[in-house]
Amino acid sequence: MDDRARTIDIERAELAEFGAIPSVPEYLRELWRRREYAVAVPMGDLRAMHMNTVLGNLWHLINPLLMVGVYYLVFGLILDTTRGIDNFITFLAVGIFTFRFTQNSIQRGASTIVANDGLIRSIYFPRAILPLATVVEQVVLLGPVFVVTFVILLLTGESPSVTWLLLPIVYALQSLFNLGGAFVAARITDSFKDFQNVVPFVFRIIFYLSGVLYSVEAFIDDPTLLRLFELNPAFCFVTMARWTVLDTPLPLGALVSAIIWSLALLVGGFLFFRAAEPRYGRG
Repeated sequence: MDDRARTIDIERAELAEFGAIPSVPEYLRELWRRREYAVAVPMGDLRAMHMNTVLGNLWHLINPLLMVGVYYLVFGLILDTTRGIDNFITFLAVGIFTFRFTQNSIQRGASTIVANDGLIRSIYFPRAILPLATVVEQVVLLGPVFVVTFVILLLTGESPSVTWLLLPIVYALQSLFNLGGAFVAARITDSFKDFQNVVPFVFRIIFYLSGVLYSVEAFIDDPTLLRLFELNPAFCFVTMARWTVLDTPLPLGALVSAIIWSLALLVGGFLFFRAAEPRYGRG
């Protein structure tokens, strides 16, 4: 009887160990060992994205240009939201590119668990690599965005400045924020599948509240309202990116807010995502 009880205890211990979540250092080491996946998969997806089109991967350059053109036509020429802005087309381009970097990272990250359900059921790997791969994909797509941004800057008569070199640093900080957001969105979507259908509408609201299409300072004089805008991370990143290339004002509050948001969401989002690791693929 004692031997049987001992056997049962051993089996339970093995089962608990199998279903247990590795410690954070072990999990991060395993994630690092599989880092090639986080790069190879998005690179393959990007190469295949426009494979059947005539212009192929040139669309990675054409899409940002068309997007800026449409918004400039509507908001720059028709609605005339250029108040207080000298180089509106560059102002608009940087705002759109910066906002969409976060939007695309989190929206695509939201579906990573449910879209890879078969893979998750088949083999074990740190599930965090799936949202990570989507953010890496969006980082790679920043390459064409940089090209378009600097071409627009030069064509609109902006003189090169040393602060232009800070734009990649802004996007690096924003990448940390995006990854944390992708972790949170992926776990929520795994529990509530409808969440991924709600995310685009949430971002649509945030888009109009982040000064992407207009200068917040030109339309709002109330210091309290301006401080509230600085609590919006999208506004903070857009403001920081514009400061690097256009030398627009950068409130200290926006800089501090962006740093706090990025670090807090990255750590909190990772722990939130990792806590549900044993449940992924079992829905």
